[in-house]
Amino acid sequence: LRRECEKKARHKPVRQLLADIPSLAPVLKPCFLMSPLSVAQYLPPDAAPFDLVVFDEASQIPVWDAIGVIARAKQLVVVGDPKQMPPTNFFQKGESDADAEDEDVPEDMESILDECLAAGVYSAHLNWHYRSRHESLIAFSNHNYYDDRLNTFPSARTTPRLGVRFEFVEGGVYDRRATRTNEKEARALVDYIFARAKEPGYTPRSIGVVTFSQAQQELIEDLVDARREKDPSLEKLFAEDAPEPFFVKNLENVQGDERDVILFSVGYAPDADGKFAMNFGPLNRDGGERRLNVAVTRAKEQVVVFSSIHGSQIDLSRTSATGALHLRNFLDYAEKQIDNGKLKMEKGGGARSEATDESFPATVAAFLREHKWEVDEQVGASACRIDLGVRRPNGEGYLLAIECDGPAYASQRTVRDRDELRASVLKGLGWYVTRIWSVDWALDRKHAEESLLGLLDALETNEALNTGSPAAGSDASPRRPPRASALPPGVTAVRASAAHRKPPAKRAIDTIQLDELVQAMREVESDFGACEQDALYRETLKRFGLSVLTPKARSYLDAAFRRK
Repeated sequence: LRRECEKKARHKPVRQLLADIPSLAPVLKPCFLMSPLSVAQYLPPDAAPFDLVVFDEASQIPVWDAIGVIARAKQLVVVGDPKQMPPTNFFQKGESDADAEDEDVPEDMESILDECLAAGVYSAHLNWHYRSRHESLIAFSNHNYYDDRLNTFPSARTTPRLGVRFEFVEGGVYDRRATRTNEKEARALVDYIFARAKEPGYTPRSIGVVTFSQAQQELIEDLVDARREKDPSLEKLFAEDAPEPFFVKNLENVQGDERDVILFSVGYAPDADGKFAMNFGPLNRDGGERRLNVAVTRAKEQVVVFSSIHGSQIDLSRTSATGALHLRNFLDYAEKQIDNGKLKMEKGGGARSEATDESFPATVAAFLREHKWEVDEQVGASACRIDLGVRRPNGEGYLLAIECDGPAYASQRTVRDRDELRASVLKGLGWYVTRIWSVDWALDRKHAEESLLGLLDALETNEALNTGSPAAGSDASPRRPPRASALPPGVTAVRASAAHRKPPAKRAIDTIQLDELVQAMREVESDFGACEQDALYRETLKRFGLSVLTPKARSYLDAAFRRK
């Protein structure tokens, strides 16, 4: 291998080099990232088998491409979504197909994922959805494709920068006989990109464009290139070295991509004669709805749908394609902000059913409403809902998420799900999370109520200080609590009483009695709930004005921890 590295020319082919170093290669590179074709091209057939082979995006891998790789594995993991793109011959078509009217309709093939499911191979569902920063981005697919199984999480804020938006293009015409494009719709989409980028105070976000057809994709690419030549001031928006560069793709090659904003061009519309053929390219085929599912779930923050038709213009009496039905429903969902399955989703939450008047969350909600706070119960569109959401005084989103130890809390299978992951995801979506235990409420209700109201007042004041506006209805200035984005490492939720601690005087660690450390630890656990040991130690030190967890401090804290 060293001789090969020192050569200036006449290098061995990769396949031969790997055959010559069969023992060294897996030591230097224990993990190979390869396509099935690369495995066949570069790895000798008599090479030692891999301990584990993982197929990602397995719904797009044909069976015959996978078999040779499986033969090299001791264990196999197949990861994929049967509700997303199947393998197709899209990239294998010749030029002779270019003049066909249905040039956008590839032939579907069976995938290795389909084969494994049909063979009864053990399967497990990954039901936590993290990508979408607004539930409306995934709610349609969750209901129509995943039977409301996905655990999705609501956003704490409502803003025009999040969610699904519908942009109707009046007078858009689909040139069915010649170019198979909708030029007016394409220009509207490109105008939107450049207009938004020039708005004062615009915050750059990664952008992707998804089209129904390759012809519409190429038209939009040409229009974007022309605008870039005329206006080079926005060239940084299209930098190829960006972490998530701008792209324009069609339904067949967008799977696996994600961007902050996805602009979706439907393209199909009545032609110049006013005739609207119910032909939606690949959506008309069996399984075409899987392509729609891929297209509408690529965004992390916002989907903007550009369409020259309304959902009601899709005549289901003229087509029996499931893809056409789902497109009609999605256009209705985007335009009217309704979901045909909303009622079912609300009732399908199991333990997340609406709180009854006698339930603990309902009691807390009634108390807060008595004190003029606006409260929503069971916030969210999936089974994974927030018990209570306290709205901001200005009505723009939520100030606080309140979780109670009821059936919903108990339904989470592991402590990590209940006390760490869930709160961590909510914090990432802008929530400040607190928990109220029914035991606290029952044994010392007055203190629990005062702590909750104090936390809300502190959060309101905190927001007012950060925005520069006075807190509405606030005549006191309680100490600012820790912001949701700055919770201590290892801590995922804060009890209400934690907002009212006074800054302590600094003390040397060797002057603190062991009993004092034990008591401080108990107070930390009371305020923050279960947290990692290092986080517990750091928060304990803060009670004595110390900020650094030194080896000496750790030894004292270990002794206190054992006594506790």
